Amino acid sequence: MKVKLGIDCLLESDILKKKRIGLLTNSSGVNGDLKINVDLMLNGGFKIVKLFGPEHGISGAAADGVSVDNAVDPKYGIPIYSLFGDVIRPTEEMLSGIDAFVYDIQDVGLRFYTYLYSLVYSMEECAKRGIEVVVLDRPDPLSCKIVGPTIKKRLDSIVGGYGLALRYGMTVGEVAKYFNKVFNIGADLTVVPMENYEKYMYYDETGHLWSTPSPNIPSLEHAILYSGFCLFEGTNLSMGRGTVHPFKYIGAPWIDSAPLYKELKEHDHPGVAFRERSFIPGAFKLHDQPCNGLEFYVTDRNAIKPLELALDIIATLMKLWPEEFDWDVHYHGTSIPLNKMWDGRYHFDLIMGDEQYRERLLEGATAAELSGLWKDEQREFENLVREFRIY
Repeated sequence: MKVKLGIDCLLESDILKKKRIGLLTNSSGVNGDLKINVDLMLNGGFKIVKLFGPEHGISGAAADGVSVDNAVDPKYGIPIYSLFGDVIRPTEEMLSGIDAFVYDIQDVGLRFYTYLYSLVYSMEECAKRGIEVVVLDRPDPLSCKIVGPTIKKRLDSIVGGYGLALRYGMTVGEVAKYFNKVFNIGADLTVVPMENYEKYMYYDETGHLWSTPSPNIPSLEHAILYSGFCLFEGTNLSMGRGTVHPFKYIGAPWIDSAPLYKELKEHDHPGVAFRERSFIPGAFKLHDQPCNGLEFYVTDRNAIKPLELALDIIATLMKLWPEEFDWDVHYHGTSIPLNKMWDGRYHFDLIMGDEQYRERLLEGATAAELSGLWKDEQREFENLVREFRIY
């Protein structure tokens, strides 16, 4: 049975019909018939007075990490406020004249995806002003399986924070409840739940077509690999951004694909196939530079361990090319807004959530040894979030 999304459930209710709404959304905010939420809500009698956009803008088309300007919706004349750039929290002026702040964005279930922080920052600002927050729930596309370390507070940034596990295993509505209680935000929070949803569903089991949540996650397979391969953002490798398969490719000009392939094949990683691949990133890190590396395919999503795989690739690269491999303290090696968040910290640490993983890799630790480090905190996080489960 097809999952009924929060937006479709809202359209059948009257809970916001008499309120002035501010809507934080992007192009992933479609209903079960792929119709955009703004059109549906305005045509359904809801009064949207302001729109808000996260990273990539409300259209979902802006490049990764690039500041987005405020604008006006060309169809309805509604002001659009950007929450990614110099301003990452809604201001007093932005929130004036709003009775309810509504959030409707498809996430990918990973701590380093920035949309969640646009949500929690907005919850905090709305709580200060007594503005109701309504979250229209959507699936966790990677199922509600929890994997990886929790992030340490000293490493909080817009790519990770609030004690989340790397793959946090909750729907956005459940995460909002977690934020609100665990961090004492005190928002007047309502979650409009889905119907027919089960927590261990992958997105392709919900009956919905994939609506790209951001430019570099064009499919569920890309999202699965992204759950580990985002670690390469914190290195001097390309992870395929600027190609047709971001997060399916990894490579660099100094890599020889053959020995890398041979070494990794001997490690017998489950649920994944890979082959030698050369590519030229058309944008971002190493753009226009010929890169050699590997291309990856998910063969069994229940068996693959993307995080352990990525750590093993890094350990192998450090072994084969100790002089060439390096960590990247800049975001894509460019001067963009997210650089302000780093404060000289290693990007890899911000993604991983703890400095010890980079430090132990430098000491020669294996991926198997590293994965053992997060098991206890993963279990603790699973127990902590149980009370926030809706499904």
